[in-house]
Amino acid sequence: MPSSAQCAMSLEESLSAVEQLIEKVSAALLAADPQTLEKNSIALRDAAAQFTYALEQSAQRGLPVPAQLQKRVDAIAAMLANQREGLARLSANADRQVASLLPQAGSPATYGDGRGAQPGKPGVARIYKSAG
Repeated sequence: MPSSAQCAMSLEESLSAVEQLIEKVSAALLAADPQTLEKNSIALRDAAAQFTYALEQSAQRGLPVPAQLQKRVDAIAAMLANQREGLARLSANADRQVASLLPQAGSPATYGDGRGAQPGKPGVARIYKSAG
């Protein structure tokens, strides 16, 4: 059975990994680098799962989370909230950019309403009209 010092070290190591990856994800968000963001987000998810496992192991042994580690966990929670907000902004910006390039489905065609003047006859051009 690992000692409380070993468990604290495991918690410390896994928490440090989470903190490092949060910094990398933050940098990728600021740089708007989707490939790096995806890679580091996946690594962050995995590191967070490892930290959660270490916390569960510590709790099963009846070991409390040291106050200093708890402060760091609270700081991570705040950072994650900021990252979620940043992702929401990036998503909204991407949606606006896409909407400016491709009109929403159901909106009128660029060069008319898309209906022919007479039934059975072709209508005006439907270019730039997004599919359903």
